[in-house]
Amino acid sequence: MRHTFRYVVGHDPADGEEITLAEADSHHLARVVRRRAGDEVEVITPGAALIGCVVIDAGPPSVLRVTGPRRPGPQVPAVHLWVGLADAGRLDLVAEKAAELGVVGLDVMVTARSRRVPDERAWAKRTDRMARVAEAAARQSGRGTWASPGPLVPFGHVLDHIVPGQGIMLDPREAAPLADILRARPPDQPVTILVGPDTGFDDAEVAAAQAAGVVTAGLGDGMLRAETAAIAAAVMATIGRDAPGER
Repeated sequence: MRHTFRYVVGHDPADGEEITLAEADSHHLARVVRRRAGDEVEVITPGAALIGCVVIDAGPPSVLRVTGPRRPGPQVPAVHLWVGLADAGRLDLVAEKAAELGVVGLDVMVTARSRRVPDERAWAKRTDRMARVAEAAARQSGRGTWASPGPLVPFGHVLDHIVPGQGIMLDPREAAPLADILRARPPDQPVTILVGPDTGFDDAEVAAAQAAGVVTAGLGDGMLRAETAAIAAAVMATIGRDAPGER
């Protein structure tokens, strides 16, 4: 079975429409994966629909014609992850898996136990890489959008912007299992999940979160690294719950 390559477009094209891919996508199609006229590919619309196309000119620039069929992309509940600052490679992994799972928001926060906080310039380079990793993962999994982290923000900023009733903080201390908390909520309710650094949130942060209406949840008896906890929580909150309309 030949792999189907996918490219993101900024609109919902009509049947028979010709689409010219962006420079980077044209380079990928013509020079990296070496598609040729007559080869089949797919485009992903902003609404996450997957649409069949045929290459009519490999270029670059590459030109496609919409042929169909059209099919809906994977649908999951809206999940926003806030992750404590970690090493670059570990955050790249979170960005990749969050994009595959359809997480709609991924941002990074500075907590009391964060170490080696990068300056603004260094952080911009890291978020650029995370965005590239996320885009590649989203295309592979058939998603038209992906979460791109914004600026580093302090923990207090996160608490100030969580919608009441949606926040869940991962903390193993006397916390109910995350799966139980998610099961008790409507399957289509948006969720915001806070994941601390490897050393976890400190007592003051847990107390502040609880005072703000954020519930605490655990992932079992073991101690997980931050990126593992973030990915496990994202799995439970997306494909681990029923998607809207499936009940």
